[in-house]
Amino acid sequence: MNKTLYIIFLCLIGISCIPEKSEKSDVVFFTTKNEDFNQYINQKQTPERPNLTLDKSIINNDYPIEIALYQDGKWYYNLANLGDGFGTWSFRNGIIKLFAKRTLFDMHIDIKATSQGAADVAIQFSDRFGPKILKMENQNF
Repeated sequence: MNKTLYIIFLCLIGISCIPEKSEKSDVVFFTTKNEDFNQYINQKQTPERPNLTLDKSIINNDYPIEIALYQDGKWYYNLANLGDGFGTWSFRNGIIKLFAKRTLFDMHIDIKATSQGAADVAIQFSDRFGPKILKMENQNF
């Protein structure tokens, strides 16, 4: 009986040490200039209540997430499952770096070009399930 329990215990430990299967992304990133991202920035100060039906934004309806950047270095997000809020953004090495502080966690998201000239973009971040790369759609461009 003790041997059987010992073997079951070892099997459970072995199974728990197997890393989760991660899917390789087919997204290719392009090196781009900061200016290439200007098309994504709303040329106004961040409104108190952003109107994403009018403002330029990038969206992914499958996750779902919607992001709008403003010229004052702030961004607005709407996550269907977590609510909305504001953060700050900056350019760094051809990437837009987003940061927002939430009650339970800090959000760190990178916006990267997936085509020459940043005509298409994806966001890269980690959530509680691990690393994510989401292709985004342009809205109101």
